[in-house]
Amino acid sequence: MNDISPFSLNLSRFFIADMVILFLFFPTIKRDFVKTWKAGSVLGILMSLGYIFQTWGLAHTTPAKSGFITSLYVVFVPLVSFFIEQTRLGSKMIFVLGLAALGIYLSELSGRIFSPSFGDFLTLGCAIAFAFHVVATTVLTTKLKDKHITLTFYQMIFVTLTNTPLYLFSSHKDRWTFENLVIIAGIAIFASVFGIIIQMKYQKNVGTIPSAFIYAGEPVAAAIFSVFIVREHFSILQIIGFGAIITSAILAQVNYSVSNIKK
Repeated sequence: MNDISPFSLNLSRFFIADMVILFLFFPTIKRDFVKTWKAGSVLGILMSLGYIFQTWGLAHTTPAKSGFITSLYVVFVPLVSFFIEQTRLGSKMIFVLGLAALGIYLSELSGRIFSPSFGDFLTLGCAIAFAFHVVATTVLTTKLKDKHITLTFYQMIFVTLTNTPLYLFSSHKDRWTFENLVIIAGIAIFASVFGIIIQMKYQKNVGTIPSAFIYAGEPVAAAIFSVFIVREHFSILQIIGFGAIITSAILAQVNYSVSNIKK
């Protein structure tokens, strides 16, 4: 991000991802393209809105606040699921939601006072879009069980198309080094292609709410890698926040499993 602007990163990342998934799975995409266009469009629009609001918001807020607000989609997922999937929100789940929100706050903002800005409200739109995306993923992939490859392709195409005009009409001074291209290609292949395929294929088996809390582990995983790769250091409050996130993910999974056993 020191060398490449946000819209340039989004466009190049998802364009590479489009080419990779087409090369690897063209026969499957060709076979299912027409059958999945409605579900693919819904997921593609929601993912595109998430990336647009996140990238736009980053221009008007700090990375820490952006990370905090974006991660709140984990808290919004059970609320969206309550209205769409009619899942119950008992007292245990409300406690887990509060614990997750506290963990995200401590890990991202380290206890600092939060004062909302225009960019924060844009990023809130990103969190809401991603929350709807997680719920829609469970609903639509349950109906289209073996179409995860084509559903992934639709989403990446939508993000590429929506970021193209934003890239063309925004100012950017990009430095396209070989190292940067390798990093972007790595993000495209592992985070976009394989990451989203895995989500599309297996989230329906795990369940919407447990999946959301598993995704809450993303900042924890990022923190672990940043310690080894860029020698980053974390405060005691941040470490407590990471612990609260992990605990909330475990409690959400246990609560969901116990509920299913009772049913």
